[in-house]
Amino acid sequence: MAEEKPAEISVETDEKTLNKRARAGALKAQYLLALKYATGTGLDPNPKEAEKWYRKAAKRKFAPAMNNLGLLLGGDALGKPNAKEAEKWFREAAELGNAQAHYNLAQHLAAHDGPPKVIFEHCLKAAEQDLAFAQAQVGLLYREGKGTEINAESAREWLGKAAAQGITEAHYNLARMLRDGEGGEANAADGREHFREAAEKGMVSAQFALAEMFANGAGGDEDEAAAVQWFREAAEHGHAAAQNNLACRLFEGRGVKANKPEAMEWYLKAAEQDCIAAQFNLGRHLLKGEVDKEGSVTSFKWLQLAAESGHAEAAYLLGRAIEQNRNDPNEAHKFILQAAEGGVADAQFSAATNFEKGFGCKEDPGKAADWYAMAAEAGHASALFNLGMLYLQGKGVLADDAKAAEYLRQAAEQGVSSAQCNLGAMYENGRGVEVNPSAALRWYGLAAEQGNARAQYNVAVMLHSGRGVEMNLTEAITWYRQAAKGGHAEAQYVLASLYDHGEGVEPSENTAVKWYGEAAAQGVAEAQLILADCYLRGRGVPTDYVMAYIWFNYAASQGISIADQYRMQTERFMSLDQIAQAQEMLRGRAA
Repeated sequence: MAEEKPAEISVETDEKTLNKRARAGALKAQYLLALKYATGTGLDPNPKEAEKWYRKAAKRKFAPAMNNLGLLLGGDALGKPNAKEAEKWFREAAELGNAQAHYNLAQHLAAHDGPPKVIFEHCLKAAEQDLAFAQAQVGLLYREGKGTEINAESAREWLGKAAAQGITEAHYNLARMLRDGEGGEANAADGREHFREAAEKGMVSAQFALAEMFANGAGGDEDEAAAVQWFREAAEHGHAAAQNNLACRLFEGRGVKANKPEAMEWYLKAAEQDCIAAQFNLGRHLLKGEVDKEGSVTSFKWLQLAAESGHAEAAYLLGRAIEQNRNDPNEAHKFILQAAEGGVADAQFSAATNFEKGFGCKEDPGKAADWYAMAAEAGHASALFNLGMLYLQGKGVLADDAKAAEYLRQAAEQGVSSAQCNLGAMYENGRGVEVNPSAALRWYGLAAEQGNARAQYNVAVMLHSGRGVEMNLTEAITWYRQAAKGGHAEAQYVLASLYDHGEGVEPSENTAVKWYGEAAAQGVAEAQLILADCYLRGRGVPTDYVMAYIWFNYAASQGISIADQYRMQTERFMSLDQIAQAQEMLRGRAA
C-alpha cells in the first residue's frame, strides 16, 4: 500500500518546533509530526504518537492524514489490525479525491474479499491521477477480467504507463503481453527490452523470461552466453526452472564451458525444489553414470519422484532401468505402461512387446496391437513393422494383407531392413499388393544393402533366376556370398552347390565343403546329406567314416530316406569302436 510523503517534509524540522505548532492547531504541523513518528524520520518511531496526530489532522478532513491513518490502523504497528476503521478512513480520503487513498482502499478491499467491481473502480480512479502502482494494477485487472471485462488493449495501455514510471512489475507484465501478442501485435523485441528492465531491477521471473528469450532467439539474436548469464542470476535467487536450465547448459557446454559436476549441483538444487524436469535430468544422468559411477541407486529415487509427478519420459527410463537392473518385470511394466499412457512412443512400443510376449503382464495380443498402433501413429518405425507383421499373421487383429503391406511400407520408408525385406516378399508373391517383381527387387535391395541376410539371399535368387531383372549369375553369387557370411542357411547351401559344380565360379571342393558344413550345422537336410557324402568319399575333406555316419544320421532324421541307406552302407566300412564313437557323439550333441 502507498503512504503519503509530501515533498516538503524536512527531516531537519525539530520535534519541539513541530510539537508547538501542532499543539497550536497547525494542520500541516500535525500531519508532519505524525509522519515523522510513523516513519522514524528525524526522531524515534512512535506509532501511538503517530496515530494521535494523524487522527487530529484526519478529523479536519486532511486527506493525506486520513489515508496514512488508514494504513496505520490496517497494519500491526499498533497491535491487532483494525480493518473496519482502516477502511473507513481510506474511503473518506478517497471521497475527497485522494489518489493514494483510492489505491489503498482497493488493496484493502482485495485483501478482505471485497467486491471486484468496486476494487477496480478505485484502482482506476487512482490510475487516472497518474499513480504508477495503480496503473500497473489496472493493467492486470483489465488483463485478467477482474471487476471489469477483459480488455487486453487497455491492459497493455495501462501497463505501458506504469512501466514508463519505472514500475518493475509493469515492465514484466507488459513484456509478457508484447511477447505473446496480447492486446495488439506481438513485438518480441520490445518485450525483450521490458523483461531486461525488470530483470536488471532484480525481478527473478523477468530474469528467467529474459534468459529464455535469449536462448530461443525471440526478439533478437539467439545468444546462449546471455541466456546462461540470466539463468544464473535467476538460479542464484532460487528459481528452480532456471537452475535446471542452467544445469542443462553447463552439462552440454552451451554458452558456457562444460562443467558436469557443477551442472549436477544445480540439477540437485532444482530437484530438491520439486522441479520435475530437474528430477528427470538428474535421474537420467545418474543412471547413465556420466558423472557419478555409483549413482544408479540414487537415479531410481529421482526418476521415481519425476514419474510420480507425471513425467512420462522419467517413467519410461525407470521402467527400462528396473527391467535391466532389478529383474522385476511386473514393476517395470507398470512404469512403462504409465509412460505409454503419457504419450511416449518408445514406451508404447515397449508396452506392446510386453503384452505380445507376456513380459510383466498377461499375454494379450489385442492390447499389443493397440499399443503398437498408438506408437505407429507417432511414426515409430519398429512399431509400424511389428503392427504390419501382426496384420500379416492375424495375431491380435483380423488378418489383413493390405493393411500389413501399408504398415510395412511406412516402416520400410524409415529404413527398417526387416520391413523392407518383408515388403519385398509381399510384392514378389502378391500379398496385399499387386505382384511386382521390380518393386520386390527394389525393396530386397534396400534391405540387402543394410546387411539383411534374408534380403541378400532373395536378391541373389532373383538375379540368379532373372526374375524382375536380367539374369546375372556373377552378381547373384556376390549376394549369395554376402548372405552366407551373414549366416543365411539356404544361401550357404546354394553357394556350396555352386562351388561344388563350378557354376559361375571356379570349382572348389574345399570351399564347397566349408559352406555345406555351415548350412548343415543350421539344419539344412540336403547340406547334411552332401556333407556326409563328402566325408564318406574324401571330397574336399579327409575321409572320415565317423563324421559321415553322423551327418547321414542327421539327414535321415529330417526325412531323407536315402540318407538312412547311406548310413547303413557307411557302417560296413566302420569298426565297432568307430560306430560306438559316432553314436556317442550323436548322444552328446543331442544333449
